[in-house]
Parts: sequence; C-alpha cells; structure tokens
Amino acid sequence: MASPTTKPMPSLHLTIRSRLDTLRQQCHEVCGDSADGHARKLSTTGTTTPHPTHEFFSSVQLWKERSLHHTLEALDKAGSSSMDSHMEAIEDHEKAAKLLFDLTRVFLDRTWQSTNALLDAFADDLAGLVDGIVASKLEEQRLVHEVSVRSLKEENQRLTEALQGLRGVNGDLEGRLEVIENTPNAGGDAVLCNKLRSKLQSLVVRQHELSVGLEDAAQERLSHRRELEKTKTQLADAQKALALTHAMHDKETRQLAAMIQLSHAQVRQFLEASQKASENAADPRHQRQLESLTVLHPALLLDEEAPPSSQRPPFTDRAHDNDLSDPNLRLQRAEDGLQALPLVATSVHLHPPHSFTG
Repeated sequence: MASPTTKPMPSLHLTIRSRLDTLRQQCHEVCGDSADGHARKLSTTGTTTPHPTHEFFSSVQLWKERSLHHTLEALDKAGSSSMDSHMEAIEDHEKAAKLLFDLTRVFLDRTWQSTNALLDAFADDLAGLVDGIVASKLEEQRLVHEVSVRSLKEENQRLTEALQGLRGVNGDLEGRLEVIENTPNAGGDAVLCNKLRSKLQSLVVRQHELSVGLEDAAQERLSHRRELEKTKTQLADAQKALALTHAMHDKETRQLAAMIQLSHAQVRQFLEASQKASENAADPRHQRQLESLTVLHPALLLDEEAPPSSQRPPFTDRAHDNDLSDPNLRLQRAEDGLQALPLVATSVHLHPPHSFTG
C-alpha cells in the first residue's frame, strides 16, 4: 500500500485541505499566534486597527510601568506626605488592574466571537463546497445513466425489430413448407422434410426410452451394489467359519491319531505278552495262567448292545486249549483284533481329508 506522501490525492481532498489550512491560519491570527505577521499586514495595508493581542500586551506593559513608577515615587517621598502617596499609588494600581481586567474580557469576547464567526463561515463554505462537488458528481452520474439507458433502449428496440423480422421469416417458411407438403405432386424436398420429421419424432421417442432405461440401469446398479456388499459380508463370515472348521478338524485329527497310537501301543503290549507266554508254554503253571485269561475282541468292547450269546469270550472253551498253545495262532488273532478297530480312526490316520481354500 502506498504511503500517504506518495499516494495521489483526489481533487475533493485537495479542495477540502485548502479550506482547512485557511481556517487554521485564521484561527492562529485570531488567537495571536502570528502577531508579527499581523503587524506586517497592518504596515503593508496601512490600517490603524491594532491587533487584540498587541493591545493586550501593551496594556499589561503600561500597567507594569505605571505601577513601578508610582511605587518608586512613593518610596522617594517618604515623610509627612508618604501616606497620601501610598494611597494614591494603591488607587492607581487598582485602576490599572480594573482596566487590565476589562481589556482581558474584551479580548476574550472578541476572540470567542471571531472564532465562532470563522467556524460558522467555514462550515457554510465547506457545506456549499461539498454540495457543489456532490451535485456535480451526481449530475455526471445522471448523464452517464441517461446515456446508458438510452443506448439500452435503442438496443432493445433493435433486437425487438430483429426478432419480429425473424418471426415473420419463420412464419413464411412454415407456410411455404405446409403448402409444399400439402401439394399432391410435391418434389423431393417435401418428402425429405416428412422423413426428417418422422425421424425426429422417432429419435425423441428413442431418447425417452433410453432415459427410462438409464434410470432402470441406475436402480439395478444400486441393487447390485447392495447385493455385492451383502455377498462380501457373507464371504467374510464364511471365511471365518472355514478357519474355525479347519482348527476344529486339526484338533480332532490330532485326537484320533493319539487314540490310534494308544491302540497300537496296547496291541504291541499284548503281542509282547503273548510272545512271552509262548516262550513259557512248557511251564504247566504258566499254562494254567493262560487258560484263566479272558481276551475280548475290540469290536465287542465297542458294541455295547450286542446280545449275550455274541459276547462269548474266546479261549474259554476247552476245545481251543490246543490252539492257545500255538504262538502263531495267537498272533494272528491279535492282528484280527487290531483290524477290527473302528474304521473311522484308521481312515483318518491313513488318509487325511483334503484342505479347503477360501
């Protein structure tokens, strides 16, 4: 932003500033700030009216001189007549003070009246100046507005005439086109116009159909988007359920594998015990211990609802005493008992299920 010294001032500001400078100078002259200038003005113009400030200062100086003179005289004439001299000096002093008071009051009244008169004159001058400036500006704006309105009216009239002419030409063309179309032996232009009109009508209908189809497609797209969001949510839930199923499947597989390993360990212990029993078959006491053993088939242990006749423990019939003495036969029966374990556990251990991908 430009500084006040470099910023160009409008003519209105310059005019008002000159009026303010004049008022300031006049106030200084009234208040006595430019007494020397006033004295020079009196000397150049030849007028005899003294300045109020000079008159006031002269009166004060004269009062001082008179008071000092009378006081000195009273002191010089000390004696029998000294009292009268003192009284006379006091009276002169009072007269001078009264005169000084009167001059001060007159000076203040003159200053007050002159200042008020200057301010009133300045206010009237400034009001007239502003009124003149504003009136001139308003007049300029009014002239510009009138010129603009006149040009706009002329332009509006010209456009109205052009519009009327175009409407007349359009009416003539429509009439000629109607005459050509209604003529029985019309040329190719009429046929072309009819084709164009029918084509335009079909295009309007097609545009309406496409607009309706576009709205329907937008609705379908919105519904498809909702279905897609719903499907994504279901897919996320299914993936969570699949992960949980994988975890449960792994846990059950480990449990079944542990059960199978335990069964194998039990069968192995049974086989080892049978082998030891076969080695001690010659001992009669051991033979009697083997006869007292009761071996149950694993399938019979799992089937709790089988009839009592089917739960007959092996090795209780005396007809099989000779078979128990054969170690190979006991090993074969133990393997048959191992094969009779639940098929589900064996299949899980040998053939684990395929993994699923989400």
